[in-house]
Amino acid sequence: MRNALQALLREASEAKRSGDFWRAAAGILSDWAGGARVSIRYRGINETGSVAAGADDRSGRSLSAEWRDPVGRHVEVSLAGAPVSLPLSELEAAIEFSSRLAVMVGRRAALERERRLGSFVVELARWLLAAPETQLLLRYTLQSLMELVEAPGAFVALKQADGEHLRISPALGDAAPLDGLVLSLHSSATGRVVRTGEALMTTDLRAEADASPIATALVEGMRAALIAPLRVSQGTVGAVGLVRFQQGEAPSQPSFSLHDLHYVSAVAAHIAGGIELSEAVAATRAAADRARAMVDASPLPMALVDTAGTVRQVNEAAIQVFGLEKKEAAVGKHLEKLGLSPSGITVRLMLAGRSEGQPWHGRVLVTRGSGEGERRICDCTVTDLRGLGSHDLLVALYDRTDELRAQRELIAREKLATVGEIASGVAHEVNNPLAAIRMEAELLGRSTKDEEASTAAATIVREVDRAARIVRSLLRLARRADITPVRVQLNELIRDVAEIRQRVLRADNIEVRTRMDQAAEAVLGLGQELQQVVINLMTNAEHAVRGRPNAVIELATEARNDWVRLTVEDSGPGVPVEVRSRIFDPFFTTKSPDEGSGLGLSICQRVVAEVGGRIWLEDSETLGGAKFVVELPAAPVRENMIG
Repeated sequence: MRNALQALLREASEAKRSGDFWRAAAGILSDWAGGARVSIRYRGINETGSVAAGADDRSGRSLSAEWRDPVGRHVEVSLAGAPVSLPLSELEAAIEFSSRLAVMVGRRAALERERRLGSFVVELARWLLAAPETQLLLRYTLQSLMELVEAPGAFVALKQADGEHLRISPALGDAAPLDGLVLSLHSSATGRVVRTGEALMTTDLRAEADASPIATALVEGMRAALIAPLRVSQGTVGAVGLVRFQQGEAPSQPSFSLHDLHYVSAVAAHIAGGIELSEAVAATRAAADRARAMVDASPLPMALVDTAGTVRQVNEAAIQVFGLEKKEAAVGKHLEKLGLSPSGITVRLMLAGRSEGQPWHGRVLVTRGSGEGERRICDCTVTDLRGLGSHDLLVALYDRTDELRAQRELIAREKLATVGEIASGVAHEVNNPLAAIRMEAELLGRSTKDEEASTAAATIVREVDRAARIVRSLLRLARRADITPVRVQLNELIRDVAEIRQRVLRADNIEVRTRMDQAAEAVLGLGQELQQVVINLMTNAEHAVRGRPNAVIELATEARNDWVRLTVEDSGPGVPVEVRSRIFDPFFTTKSPDEGSGLGLSICQRVVAEVGGRIWLEDSETLGGAKFVVELPAAPVRENMIG
């Protein structure tokens, strides 16, 4: 069975979606069961299907098993012709293991699709800011959309001036024969989408009563279709469509899912915005003042500057990014004075050469205030507006700070949730043999008169109790996160983290000390997130002392009136004075890219602030390194209830 589990793990690491994993899993389970016929039906959050593998004409034992979880995922498996010696319990274990791997594959696929959609939206925004021709914009968007939802063909149909027809242009991939095709607005499936403003998702476009023009042009193998309306402020101007095919005797490509509809609808909104913006730019090429109106109306932060970088105009969104109270505070100032600094080059080089019509794209940092304020990470596009009758440059920003922070936190939380589920499962499984070992050791100690055997039995009981404490610590660390502040046993939480980490750190010659004030027992906090604060602070201390002689980390609690103070000190080199003002900034780190993301302390600060606490840095007087201090509100004392 071990080889089968290893093969399932390999497939899970390579599969792009849950369906791919289940197809491979059916073959692996069939081989494991000696070639038995394996039939699997699975129902997930986003994918549902059935797969089979193995021979139909085998004789042997028939087995069936199922797995389900609280959110509705369900898997049913049946074996026909299995060896008589194959126990049902092993099949059930293999199915549970496979199901959990499939869940992980699905989560990874969802994260990857969200990442790809985010990247696509950013790139599309850059194209919109560069104001390309409509056809070029549509071709780029369709190509990206085909890759995003894995469709071999795509097209855009735009409403014509007569208001009665649609013209397909462009059409890419396997849908290329549609390019230039004219459709009736009143007698085609695409026209129906434009008229009603409602998307169409079908497993076979040929079955649609009014699909004849496209069905005739793509009759060879055409099957599933997804068509979404392109809505602008003035109404629906067209539709974007994706198609999937069947080639010869090969099985049909999968139908479109609700997830695909979500992505295509979101992208269609951006395409419609791009069409509207392109038309607006084309209509305002003769007047710079209309370009200024476009800047003011844009939801993206924008500024008009001269070729030297002096600001002439900003919109409201840009004022928010720069941290200013009014537009007048920015006009007449240089971009550098407003805190904008591009990555790797100067502002002068960023602006140079734009008059030749080549836009500049890159990452910039905007520091609010006088240099010590909040820092915002932005994508930036600089475009020449000479074609619009102006010698100014358009500087457009796309603030990605919150997006990047949320993305990092989402990935970190997903990893923590997965680790927590695994740790919880392992801990529950370990508890049973530990209880059996302890009982046998106690019986041995009571029944023997041999002093050595009695001592050995007592040692076994003591070590089993220690292992049980570690298991309980894992279970507490793996429990679900709270969404509102609750009463948290701070000393118990610190003991759990210290007991687990000190066994790892002992190999690196790092000593972990704890000093607990019994009066500082309970605080108000967000259970699992408060655990993450302690883990983050301890991880930073570990990084600071690793490899140093006499390495020490000390965790302590202290009751202070209505507050409880937690301190994490280390014997490391301390935090340099020149970076202390930035240590709580998102993405700021002194570690290498492989060691840290720069989010640990900013997450700690957010978690502590959410319950009304605070966190700061001091110098450690006793150990000589850094000392992080966390103050949290003490939990109210519970009154004894009689009755």
